Amino acid sequence: MADPISIIGLVGQISDLIQRAYNYGKAVHDAQSDMRKLYTELLGLKGVLEQLETLDIASAEPHIADLIRSKEFRKTLFSTSEVVGRLVENLNKKQTSSRRVNAFLWPWVKDDVKADIQDLERVKTWFIVMMMAENSTQMEILMSESHEILNVVREGQARGKLKDEEEKRRKISEWIQPFNPKQLHAKAAKKRMSDTGSWFLNGDFKLWMNGGGDCPRVLWLRGKSGSGKTTLHAAAVEQLKSYQQEDPSIGQAYIYCSFDDRESQQPLNILGSILYQLSEQHPEALEGIDQLRKPGEVLGENAVFKLTSQYASSFDKFYISVDAINESFRCIEVFEMLLQLVTENSNVRLFVTAISSCSHWLEDLQLEEPPEMIEVDMGTEDIGRDIDFYITTRIGQDRLLRRLSNETKLELREKVLGNAKGMFRYAQCQLDSLSTLRTAKMVFNALYDLPKDIYQVYEKILLSIPEADKILARESLFFLSVALRQLTIYELAEAAILDDYDARVDEDCRLPEPMVLLEICQGLVDYDEVTGVVTLAHSSVRAYITSSHTNEGDVAWFSYNIPGIHAYLANKCLLYLLVENFQDCCCTNEELEMKFKGYPLLRYASRYWPLHARLSDNNGRQKASAMNFCLSSKKAGGGNFSFWVQCLMPDASRETIMASEPLYYASSFGLMGLVKSLLTSEDVAVDARGGRYSSSALHVACYRGHIGIARQLLECGADTNLLDTDGRTALFWAKSHDTLGPSRVYGLPIVVLLCLQ
Repeated sequence: MADPISIIGLVGQISDLIQRAYNYGKAVHDAQSDMRKLYTELLGLKGVLEQLETLDIASAEPHIADLIRSKEFRKTLFSTSEVVGRLVENLNKKQTSSRRVNAFLWPWVKDDVKADIQDLERVKTWFIVMMMAENSTQMEILMSESHEILNVVREGQARGKLKDEEEKRRKISEWIQPFNPKQLHAKAAKKRMSDTGSWFLNGDFKLWMNGGGDCPRVLWLRGKSGSGKTTLHAAAVEQLKSYQQEDPSIGQAYIYCSFDDRESQQPLNILGSILYQLSEQHPEALEGIDQLRKPGEVLGENAVFKLTSQYASSFDKFYISVDAINESFRCIEVFEMLLQLVTENSNVRLFVTAISSCSHWLEDLQLEEPPEMIEVDMGTEDIGRDIDFYITTRIGQDRLLRRLSNETKLELREKVLGNAKGMFRYAQCQLDSLSTLRTAKMVFNALYDLPKDIYQVYEKILLSIPEADKILARESLFFLSVALRQLTIYELAEAAILDDYDARVDEDCRLPEPMVLLEICQGLVDYDEVTGVVTLAHSSVRAYITSSHTNEGDVAWFSYNIPGIHAYLANKCLLYLLVENFQDCCCTNEELEMKFKGYPLLRYASRYWPLHARLSDNNGRQKASAMNFCLSSKKAGGGNFSFWVQCLMPDASRETIMASEPLYYASSFGLMGLVKSLLTSEDVAVDARGGRYSSSALHVACYRGHIGIARQLLECGADTNLLDTDGRTALFWAKSHDTLGPSRVYGLPIVVLLCLQ
């Protein structure tokens, strides 16, 4: 292959791009006009360069030879090569086997291509101007005068590189950190009242942050639910940010294991987020992360851990803070992994918040010598002073409460503080409630009937909901309690009106004003006006609804068990996907986007119904809905099932979507009960293929590490030697999986042994 920074090499690059532009123009109707312009510019530039090469070879004009060997000419060749390379990359990354998808993606690449065409026109002009010079003196003058042309091109290239880097970073972030710690931090930091938490921030936290080699590098903050741990964690993160800004040799990463964001609870995501945040401060780490994105390989915690440990060591100090670690999956393993980072790197310090003492966790660790720790208990006395300050400040700022007599203010302060018992959440709820009353007298009377604890607060709120709104309140609370990601107000409004049996959604069913749900559930939910996201106001709301306190009495209607409600929501999502408007299978990307807009819950239901089903108790209704949904694939055009597959893979071809079988997806999502039902149904093909790589159900079960499903498939005669489009067998995936943990015999994953048998 010719050197790309030579005239011949660049001509070769341009010839390749000419063919790509021609093919792209044929494939994407909307791009034809721009591709013609690109085609014309490329032909012109190619002709100029070939003429320069001919003149140089002929050696008839010495000043041409001087030009071609000049530093400025080499730089311009290099700039032109970069523009051509960027055009090739843009056309490649936006081109798929589907014409519909190409047309859909063209608007996202159009402006970039137009800017590159202008740059090509500028460099072509520069080459022509230089070639037309009559001698070396004139060439030097022209080179000086045309400098501005090249500056514009190089500035455009710099902007293009920056944009490419930003796009690359965004994709890596979505892949390795599929939740938003910055957003979670902003939400927590906003709730803090200034001057609270100083007992901790100026005490043990400061000692831990500034401590030398003899100071324990692990700080554990323990506090009961509602005591303000998350808010205090946010204040600590802000202090670390200030410290970091003063000294670039200091690094930081923070995690919020949010009860209402499942992605933030996953061990791999927690470690991935630490690594990604590290890369924001140490850019070299981004390339290391990018190397992990190898197609056809399973991302494992070990690989992420090694990279995190490697790059964390490059800082003088690296602080990791994790809020509510008890909310994470396999929380003991997460803690052990973080302690191992501390053990391997003397510069790493770890700050953790949890509801229990670290002594309970240490007993379960596999580490021989865990590092020393500082454990701080959020005692009632320390928190009480902060709550007292919070109450006094709120009374002084509230329009109604500040008008109370001094005696009533004192009584209010003492009663709320006494009932709070170290729980910020209780004080907040009571002051929010009292501030909504109309008169000072009403506040005074309410003081004699204050709930004794936070659960009584929630009971009072539920009992005050009007009878006509109770169904909407219950459905909203159910969805928010076990939602697998945060919901927007429009998604929640759609979810709240779904019928248990009727697969119908229309304007007669929908709420004219979705915001009414915030009024109905006031005190139990939070709404973020910036993101439009609705969440439970606090984890204690879910704890109350799932506790024994709601099993009897008037609030029993709001009670549920978590596996049961997952089954309930899986069934509702399936019924949503079975609506008549989704039975036409494949549609254009524009039509699909319109359906996503017209049916706000469609994205959530498509992605998460299998996960709700997997976490459920497999009740009868959900199992029946799942089978009906799968059987719709037998309809002409693939029915609702194939439409769902398109929602999962909007860039896949119609052929790929129509070829995907329910058994493949049931195996992929780990739905053992559904796999069993499908295997016993008529005309089942155990080796039926599906997905992007035309894999069998056994392939994907091994890839995902679903041992029980792999066993079922093998017992039904699944072919272990079947190849996917990458030429790999199920045995390959069974061997490559590194997250099966204890499911091993003689050092081999059980799935491998099953396949070998």
